Amino acid sequence: MEKRTILTEEQLNHVPKDVLIAMYVQLSETMNRVAEQNAQLLQQVSNLEEKIDILTQRYYGRKTEKASEIDGLQLSFDFDADNALNEAEYILDSSSEATAENDKQPVRKRTKRKGKRKSDMQHLETVIDEHTIPEEKLAEYFPHGYDILPHNTYYTVEYIPAKFIEHEHHVFKYAGKRGEGILVADAPEKLLPNSILTPSLAAGVFCSKYLNAVPLTRLAEDFERLDMNISRQTLANWMITISDRYLELIYRRMHQEILKSRLIHCDETPFKLVVPGKKPNSKAYMWVYHTMETYGSHPIFLYDYQGGRSSDIPREFLKGYKGVLVTDGYQVYHKLANERPDELKVAGCWAHCKRKFDDVLKALKASNPRGSVAAEAHKRIAAIYHVDNMYKTASDEERLDNRQNSVKPLVDAFFSWIKSIDTACLDKSGALYGAINYAVNQEPYLRAFLDNPIIPLDNNDAERSIKKFCVGKHSWHIIASKRGAKASAILYSIAETSKANGLKPYEYFKYLLERMLVHLDDKPSDYIDDLLPWSDKIPEYCRLNKFE
Repeated sequence: MEKRTILTEEQLNHVPKDVLIAMYVQLSETMNRVAEQNAQLLQQVSNLEEKIDILTQRYYGRKTEKASEIDGLQLSFDFDADNALNEAEYILDSSSEATAENDKQPVRKRTKRKGKRKSDMQHLETVIDEHTIPEEKLAEYFPHGYDILPHNTYYTVEYIPAKFIEHEHHVFKYAGKRGEGILVADAPEKLLPNSILTPSLAAGVFCSKYLNAVPLTRLAEDFERLDMNISRQTLANWMITISDRYLELIYRRMHQEILKSRLIHCDETPFKLVVPGKKPNSKAYMWVYHTMETYGSHPIFLYDYQGGRSSDIPREFLKGYKGVLVTDGYQVYHKLANERPDELKVAGCWAHCKRKFDDVLKALKASNPRGSVAAEAHKRIAAIYHVDNMYKTASDEERLDNRQNSVKPLVDAFFSWIKSIDTACLDKSGALYGAINYAVNQEPYLRAFLDNPIIPLDNNDAERSIKKFCVGKHSWHIIASKRGAKASAILYSIAETSKANGLKPYEYFKYLLERMLVHLDDKPSDYIDDLLPWSDKIPEYCRLNKFE
């Protein structure tokens, strides 16, 4: 590096004036550029610290979104009178005072409900074990006779692990001695040609993977410990083949039924898929559509495997649907609604909106200027939830009236406040700017619930639905083929829909395959309606007994 020359004071006195002026101007410009670069670097450092704090909180912090569990919300904030939301503050302050009073009350130790153990076992098969004394011993001990007193009774529960039983089928054939022909005895039909698979075995594999999230590799190892050798590939092929041959008929019928609902929750999540000819672990998506009785439908969960997230996917799945879609802020859903404004309406998710501010608040705390804005946003959205939930069990008319007269002013005040925030001083890549921008852009969809009493404030139902698949994908990490992904969508749909309709998934799945094996070639396939999870033709032993 070339050594720089440093001029002394005496040397500077001999430098011409015009040169000094040029040197000063150049130095000023350099200092200004350095100051700008320094400000940008400081902003980048601040943004990175914020992102690190948010990611740290997201992965290692508390997951709660309750106001009482987020540090800093007990603080008060000063806002200009024009921007203050007195109704929300009053509601939250009153709620906080009531909570504080309740906290002062002595905590009573929870006592065990009398008869709870017996109630927990009321639906189990009961075997009576009598513990008696032999007559010879009684005669010896009581030579003059005895009376039987009331006996002592106690309960235990036996657990019988799963086991495999091989059935060796001998199908007898008979031939007439005078050439009348050959007669073959009836034998059960096979689920799959040249396969040992039975409805009970298929139901066991189905429950292990699609309800309990056990990877097929681990399930094959568990089977081996029970003296049964079935490879992971065989288990996977079984699930794929019975989905193609039997269960897709049920899935299609449930698809027709969900389109009759007045409201559908939608969401999607990525997963890794092995696709021949593409890079390893290609990204694919599992979409979920959910509805329930509140929206004029049976409880239905439908999963749909697709290779991407374009608008063509929900457009095809929801072809002909007229009603409301409750979604997150993904633009694809809004595009569909704009294509059919008279038939399709999209409602936004307040939980997504609040969660973005919560992420900032949990990471930066309310004492931080940006954290104080996030805290205020949290309080205002919590007030909207609070007032709306007061009429959660009311009639549609009462709920709509409450939304128009009590909730709408809170929503109006929230958007008036959020739009008044000066975002010019916020970095556009920062979390707070993103949260504010999300709320402003989603305003029409976040307001949709105000005009329809059946629309919920959030899309949490869909998030809970997709979570079942997410728990599974964290166990098995990857799906090895497109057919496997399609089969998973069908099997998850049947698993979650059967649970939502109060069925025992194992018993129902076994019954479903048994009946479809008998009727598979029926034309037309009207028998399918009797096998749907909500059908009153489903036998009682498939239904879950509700605990008190």
